[in-house]
Amino acid sequence: MHGLKLERCVNSTTCLPRAPVTVGVKRGISANIYLDNAAYRSFIYKKFNVTLVDKESAAVSLICLHQRTPFILIWSLSDLAGGGTSFWKEANTYSTPLLWFEMSFPP
Repeated sequence: MHGLKLERCVNSTTCLPRAPVTVGVKRGISANIYLDNAAYRSFIYKKFNVTLVDKESAAVSLICLHQRTPFILIWSLSDLAGGGTSFWKEANTYSTPLLWFEMSFPP
């Protein structure tokens, strides 16, 4: 996914101000909350070096761990946890996955 070129426009009338990019996530976590708090987002980044929080992947991760099955989770950008701008609200123009996180288990 590194170097994947994403188009700025989906048609002649629907465009983002700049072309989107793909970003690999080094450390993501799963939580049982919807995170919409910029201060908490900053805290977990500083304390745990976490750059992505979701609330869906824990179940998939647990099953794959117990089955010793490698997996890849793919997310698309949805918000910035309380720190978004109007530019980021336009991200739903695209359904292309923008963030990915890989997990594997030893044999």
